[in-house]
Amino acid sequence: MKTLELIRQESSTDSSLFKLRATSALVISIVADALDYFAAPLFGIPILGDILDAVIVSLLYNITRSKISTAVNMIEFVPFVGDYIPVYTLSTLMWIAKELKSSKKHTRTETKML
Repeated sequence: MKTLELIRQESSTDSSLFKLRATSALVISIVADALDYFAAPLFGIPILGDILDAVIVSLLYNITRSKISTAVNMIEFVPFVGDYIPVYTLSTLMWIAKELKSSKKHTRTETKML
C-alpha cells in the first residue's frame, strides 16, 4: 500500500498538472470566443471560419481529452447558433467543474482506504 506521504506527493503533482491544463484550455477558449465576437467578419467566412473552428476544437480536445466537451464544442459549427454563444468557454468551464468534482471524490476514496 502507498504511504500517505506518497499519495500526497502524487496528488500535488496531479493538481499542478491539472491547473496548467485548465488554465491553458480556459485561456484558449476565452480568446477563441472573443475572436468569434470581435473578428466576426473574418471568422464568418464559411470555409476559413470552419477550418479555424476545427483547429480550436482539436486543440482543446488535446488539452482536455474530454469527449463531452468536444461534443459541446461542435455547436460552434451550427450556423448562427455557435456564433452567439461562448461555446468554447462554457465547455471548458464544464470540463473543469467535472474534473474538480471527480478529483474530490477520488481523494475521499483514497483517504477512506487508509
